[in-house]
Amino acid sequence: MDRPQRLKSYIEAFEQLTPESLSKLGELFSEDVYFKDPFNAVNGKPATIAIFEHMFATTQSPKFIVIDAAMEGDIAMLYWKFHFQLPSKNSSNPKEQMIEGMSRVCFDKQDLVKEHIDYWDPAEQIYSQVPVISWLLNLIRKRLSVPT
Repeated sequence: MDRPQRLKSYIEAFEQLTPESLSKLGELFSEDVYFKDPFNAVNGKPATIAIFEHMFATTQSPKFIVIDAAMEGDIAMLYWKFHFQLPSKNSSNPKEQMIEGMSRVCFDKQDLVKEHIDYWDPAEQIYSQVPVISWLLNLIRKRLSVPT
């Protein structure tokens, strides 16, 4: 498989990800794939698939949209937006959430993903939604930012 095709296949698997298509994504991972995001760092295909199973179990309507991608050699960079809803006992109409981030994806010689590392800011995109934590983060930001 040529470089553009393996990247295209990986992007399509993410953008069309459902609990039923998770095995299709799994076919693109090497057995010893390393996956890391702000909350997880795991080795191996079963542990990586478990992260996505957890995502489907804890969110509603999760959807990745890859906005841009670039590849040089065996390394790809993906800029994406992840849309989802959190289940809520208090609301029958949960608010859509969105996380914006990038992924560094490395392919092995068999065109399988051997490393997928997500980069996104949980402080800005998750923690800031919690009132007490938001207040604390704003205080820290004010102390560390350049005075205007």
